[in-house]
Amino acid sequence: MKPVNLLSPKIEGWAPSAEAQQVIIWRVLQLFLARYGSIPLGQLLVSMTTVVLNELGRAPTVTELCEATGLPKSSISRYISTAMEQDMVSETIDSEDRRRRMLGQTEAGKEERRWQLRQIRKILESAADWDREREAAGGVLDPEAELEAMKQVSANPPEAQVPARKRGPKAAA
Repeated sequence: MKPVNLLSPKIEGWAPSAEAQQVIIWRVLQLFLARYGSIPLGQLLVSMTTVVLNELGRAPTVTELCEATGLPKSSISRYISTAMEQDMVSETIDSEDRRRRMLGQTEAGKEERRWQLRQIRKILESAADWDREREAAGGVLDPEAELEAMKQVSANPPEAQVPARKRGPKAAA
């Protein structure tokens, strides 16, 4: 069975080099940092696990997220509470076992996921172009050009999705 690329025809047949894979990881991390702030990695893992399972038609429980991510229940509960406050996740009580909370994406959560996929598609297409140019230049990497590209990503972040952190009152001078 031939693998199917559902993200972009522009990257069809492209096998990213190790360098391109590192660029992709950096750009995705930078995107998420700019969009969501410095959230814990565990929170990102829980969010993405919930999204993937929801897209497969499976609403996970808190216990299942603990088992899938290896994180403690207290952390999972805190991360889910945050996602619920942001209207990204909702919970329903399992009709067969009222102790179980089934976690699902809200419409806002689904829209955010669509935004993420559009951004990841752009990152992959950009990395494919970058990798092809690098290969055409004999595999020579230009660290100055990559540093400038990193600066551009940081200088033009996406709209933040998380509210600004509340700060206490300023101290009297």
